[in-house]
Amino acid sequence: MPIVLLRVDDRFVHGQILQGWLPSTRAQELYIANDSLAEDEVQKMIMECAIPYSVKIVIDNVDTIARLLKEADNSDVRRMVIVDTPVDALRLVKAGVKFDHLNLGNMTANGKGKPLSRSVAVGEESLVALREILDTGIDISVQSVPFEKPVNFCDLCNSSSFCPSPQDVLI
Repeated sequence: MPIVLLRVDDRFVHGQILQGWLPSTRAQELYIANDSLAEDEVQKMIMECAIPYSVKIVIDNVDTIARLLKEADNSDVRRMVIVDTPVDALRLVKAGVKFDHLNLGNMTANGKGKPLSRSVAVGEESLVALREILDTGIDISVQSVPFEKPVNFCDLCNSSSFCPSPQDVLI
């Protein structure tokens, strides 16, 4: 089964994930791909304890998560993947992980970026990564919780030069 949700969320596991996204996607496995978090045993344990027993959680570095997702690509298991930056989402794309949509949920730019919504701000590095992701044909939207209407990322950018037209995307 394909990845049911690939989300950029710098808070990783919190109420929106536990009460909204996991139930609405019916995800059976949750993968968190983050190099720093993979080394932090205390934070990993806290997140693992928060996830329902019915959902398998895997927290590891981006390269390991990419390998695991590619190995399990033909499985019927429903998977949700969380990264904390568009740069890490792009790393998954470049590693060959297949998904057709990227959800921007919670992103701070540490005061160095442009706010696009209440919960999403993007800096230059993130914009470059998002453009590369768009160029692969992956759709990007901003949506905090499942019951909100998703907003197309290109509409928020308000720039036709940033987002490619459909005929410009190489598939």
